[in-house]
Amino acid sequence: MSDDRYFAALVIYIHHNPQKHGFVADFRDWPYSSYHTLVSARPTRLQRDLVLAWFGDVNSFLVAHERDPGEMYNAVDDDTNEGLAGPT
Repeated sequence: MSDDRYFAALVIYIHHNPQKHGFVADFRDWPYSSYHTLVSARPTRLQRDLVLAWFGDVNSFLVAHERDPGEMYNAVDDDTNEGLAGPT
């Protein structure tokens, strides 16, 4: 991965995949997603603080996940690195 924004776009892309492929209407309903663990305070083996740091904090993580998933797919698929924050 080339930079932190691209990594963040990949995280969002992965979280939205079940919705993109029609398994659920809302990605938050996918029970196997790390999304739930990342936004909770429950103990985990995931490196929650490290992942959330790529977004700034948990609130920024939540806001980033509210963006149009199509933007994330294009950024990851095209390797534009514009998925999270837009063009630089």
